[in-house]
Amino acid sequence: MGGLKLGGWTVYIATGMGFLVFAALTGQSMWLIPVALIAIGYLLGLSKHLVACPEPQIMSKNRIIYTMLATIGAAGLTWFINHELGYGAMIASGLIGVIAGVTLPNDLAGAAYAASFAGMSANFVLPTLGTALIAGSLAGIIVVATVPIFGGIGGKGGTTAAAAVLMTAALVFTVGA
Repeated sequence: MGGLKLGGWTVYIATGMGFLVFAALTGQSMWLIPVALIAIGYLLGLSKHLVACPEPQIMSKNRIIYTMLATIGAAGLTWFINHELGYGAMIASGLIGVIAGVTLPNDLAGAAYAASFAGMSANFVLPTLGTALIAGSLAGIIVVATVPIFGGIGGKGGTTAAAAVLMTAALVFTVGA
């Protein structure tokens, strides 16, 4: 198993386990058993998929740049429409998803739509446009690193956005906004 495939798999495992740790650390004990059961199923399903999925193909430098621009732009624009213009998270993400779907090739549209989920975050999670741009950058890195993982299965966009937002929130908590 190559390092890129293992690294991408680790990001998704860490995201799932992060929710379990969060429930335990915040004293939300009523959620521990359901989240633990979901986590076990998540681990089993992801492990099976890891064995079956091919080794990732490295994207060209231009495709990496386009992916990063799409994810950074989508997260930032979604956050701006959501918080500064006041249209709300659903309309903001939906609008960005439609624009991306109509104007970008499929792979970039999917990456942009996934990153728009990060821009849906509440102000107390991503307090500034800058933090939304960081989350978009991290979403882009995750997309590039995990191209074949969960391709076509569903849930990858939300998990990618959740991982990016969790990492950004941890950075903001550690360093400050």
